[in-house]
Amino acid sequence: MIQKKNFAIFMASMMLFLGQLIPQSIQPVLAAATIPAAPTVNVSSDSATGASVALPAFTLTEGVAGDIAAGTLTWALPTGFVFDNNAIANVVYTGTGLAGSSTTSFLDNTHVSLNITSTSTIAGSLTIGSINPLKIKASNGTLLATNGQITLSAGIVAGITSTTSFDSLTQVAGAANKLQFSVQPQATSLINTSLSNFSVSVQDQFGNLVSADNGRTITLTPVVVGSSTLGTLSGSIAINTTAGASTFTGISYNQIGTIQLRANASPLASNLSNNILFSATSTPTCSTSNPINARLLKNGILVKIDDSDTVYMVVNNTLRPFMSAAIFHAKGKKFKHIEKISKDLFKQLGMGKPVSQRDDEDDEEDDDTVITPPIYCLPASTSTPSSLSNLPEGTVVKVPGNPTVYLVLNGQLQPISSLSIFHSWKKRFEDIKEIPVSTLNTLPLGSPATFADGTLLKGPNHTIYVVKNGQLYGITSMKVMQKNGWSLSSVLQVRGQDLSSLTTGGIED
Repeated sequence: MIQKKNFAIFMASMMLFLGQLIPQSIQPVLAAATIPAAPTVNVSSDSATGASVALPAFTLTEGVAGDIAAGTLTWALPTGFVFDNNAIANVVYTGTGLAGSSTTSFLDNTHVSLNITSTSTIAGSLTIGSINPLKIKASNGTLLATNGQITLSAGIVAGITSTTSFDSLTQVAGAANKLQFSVQPQATSLINTSLSNFSVSVQDQFGNLVSADNGRTITLTPVVVGSSTLGTLSGSIAINTTAGASTFTGISYNQIGTIQLRANASPLASNLSNNILFSATSTPTCSTSNPINARLLKNGILVKIDDSDTVYMVVNNTLRPFMSAAIFHAKGKKFKHIEKISKDLFKQLGMGKPVSQRDDEDDEEDDDTVITPPIYCLPASTSTPSSLSNLPEGTVVKVPGNPTVYLVLNGQLQPISSLSIFHSWKKRFEDIKEIPVSTLNTLPLGSPATFADGTLLKGPNHTIYVVKNGQLYGITSMKVMQKNGWSLSSVLQVRGQDLSSLTTGGIED
């Protein structure tokens, strides 16, 4: 028993002796370095092109001496962020023996490092950025889907791994910069009828939703398109933002024509909606006493209404007034050629510029004029086709209360954007079939219709073209016209923008 006791005392003494001889740096690690809980750092998208964002200082605290090993320590940024290489951070050391770089160094724009030249003999710490912080930027303005972590990518620190987070980085929207219709208003509507709900959002310069924006008032105003008459918006046209957006309900408009809605919230950049076409609440009734209501209004026709002495010349479905009798006679017009039209039809036609004494272009459409199609009085529909099988190729259709006319072609409904295109298909307004809105919504919608092959066109530059396979071929002489049996009377005068929708195929020989 005495021998066993003496042996135990001997072994304990030896362990104590060896502990004094072995340097602390190679003793077994009984603790590990620690860092504060990783904070979340919000990095504005604006930093991609503007000021960088400072990182909070962080401290590595040793559990025992030597937890921070000698060598290079390197930290890496997550994808989507870069360092501001002009921001050199200071490094502060505590404890006994722990020493290294006094400032950080950048290996590249995503890695920063420092050198540990000696380890501690008494546990200490190192702190980065206590006076001069590291700074970072977003790589670009598009918001990242997830957070990223700053991690140690090289070097040895007891208890710290490649997944230990020093900072959690979140990219957030920048400052409010502009408005955007995030949900567009419906494309067509009846006048004095509420539009479906639509929304306007507050965005930063890169188009990110500024969800922190609340209480900002966004106001709507109507902007007419083409020759439409300005009307009035009704409903709650000024709505405060909630979580970066204003949703508008119950908005209506009281004027036939096409408008856009402008969203305003100064000093932010305003935004225009897509076009909205407003139609009458009911289809006008055709009058047998006024045949003009149900037939083509050709360019150059002279019209007036009963309670006004003003005479108008119809040019591309706009009314161009004669401002004096002198201009009327100078254009070679005669009073006997004036036809009376109904007030309903008069209101449906756009108002153009007055007729001038110039001999050219008065019977032609201005190249920069946007024409809003009028609502024509049409015979009542006798059928309600439920599919394109009931609508042969070349049929033209519309729905009640909406002036848009569609051409059935290649198994699709192709909207007709101008009267010139309508005429190129040899159609009359009495050829248009009316179909219910519910039927229209079930039929396949194609791209806008173009001019029919074989159509002769003349644009603002007075060059005559023939349409072949959807392309324009220039006609250089009357000899070519005669060779093909074409006459000048069959040439359609069109807008420059209509011609620009077709590619040029060359010269017709």
